[in-house]
Amino acid sequence: MKKKLKLLLLSCLINTIAFAQTSTKLTLEEAIQIALEKNFDVVIEKNSQQIGQINNNWGTAGLWPNITLNSTAGIASNNLEQQLANGTTIKRNGAILRNINAGLAVSWRVFDGMRMFATKKRLEELELMGELSFRRQLNATVFDVIAAYYQIVQLNQQKKALQETILFFEERKQIAESRFTIGTAPKTDFLQAQVDLNQQKGNLLVIENNIRVAKSNFNFLLARTPETSFDVQEAITTDAAVNFTSLQQKAQTDNYDLLMAQSNLSVLVQQKREVIAQRLPAVTLNGNFNLAQSRNDAGFTLFNRNLGPNGNIGLAIPIFQGGNIKRQERVADISIKNQQVVIDRLKNQVNTSLVNAYYNFQNANNLVDLEKSTLLLIQENNVIATERFRKLAITSIELRQVQIDYINGQTRYINALYMAKLAEAEMKLLAGDLRRL
Repeated sequence: MKKKLKLLLLSCLINTIAFAQTSTKLTLEEAIQIALEKNFDVVIEKNSQQIGQINNNWGTAGLWPNITLNSTAGIASNNLEQQLANGTTIKRNGAILRNINAGLAVSWRVFDGMRMFATKKRLEELELMGELSFRRQLNATVFDVIAAYYQIVQLNQQKKALQETILFFEERKQIAESRFTIGTAPKTDFLQAQVDLNQQKGNLLVIENNIRVAKSNFNFLLARTPETSFDVQEAITTDAAVNFTSLQQKAQTDNYDLLMAQSNLSVLVQQKREVIAQRLPAVTLNGNFNLAQSRNDAGFTLFNRNLGPNGNIGLAIPIFQGGNIKRQERVADISIKNQQVVIDRLKNQVNTSLVNAYYNFQNANNLVDLEKSTLLLIQENNVIATERFRKLAITSIELRQVQIDYINGQTRYINALYMAKLAEAEMKLLAGDLRRL
């Protein structure tokens, strides 16, 4: 007997350990941290940001000189026949000619109408845009994680509520079955009760499948395998300290889409400066150090070598380029004006979205309070109706309606909580304040 008891306890312990290993509690903060490190879109944006950092240097802008080392070596076999002025005749077949050429060339554009400085400023803005794009992706990823996490919480709450509701449907079915058995109620009441119970069990299967799908999608956000098991917290809580005025101010200064649009405007301004620079002269310093050597087995010159430096200054003055510079400048002006309109539109759009999110947040919170109080009334009414049905005071159809009201009330309450949380997260997303990084 003791041996069986030990085996039973051991089996329970193993099952407990196995369950703990396969399903762990995952907090929202932990999920966000994992996503910020491993989310595929975050990693892609981080790599793009690094490209902007690499490109932002004076070499790319054109400040530094170009230094080139050239070298060639050649050999040739010639049939040579020469008659000199002094009457000497040289005739030789298979004469070998060897050539060696080497040179170090330096070209440095020391002035290009200040274009290189405009280019460097543009590269700095592009690097900033890469950083802003990366931070925008972080902010968006946090929002996606919050939305997906609380969707699972919402589905779990719906599952729990439906499981509780099914108990009422089972009780109704038992009462209807008992009344039919003793002959005090028609069979249709029992059949309808069974149909309604089966429908709720079917709804439970749907919710359980939705939970599995939601968890699979959530694991994708965290760059984990779809089958990774985890549990989430049980409640949805909103931030009672949300300050709309503060968020509205931040949205006009910290919204990442707006910051990127403003940075893009700076890029267009620098591009215009690069176009204007083409109107000015360009000065280039050129220097070379060359070695040219040839060795011939026959002929007038058997050996020749040239070695030494040379240099020059190049000056290029643009006179006429078919009106291309003027055309590019006009296009740049229009692009700058258009980008300013984009910024104004974006400011209005961000503010509109923020106001709408705040309206949704307020409305959802009001619905939470209303549905919570309504649900208490429905719960009490459900208990009373069940007892009245047991005492033959109401029909099966009347009890069915009360139970359906109970399901709908629970669904509205849970959905209102979820919508309030989404609206809260959206406000912080628009303000660039969802997660300070």
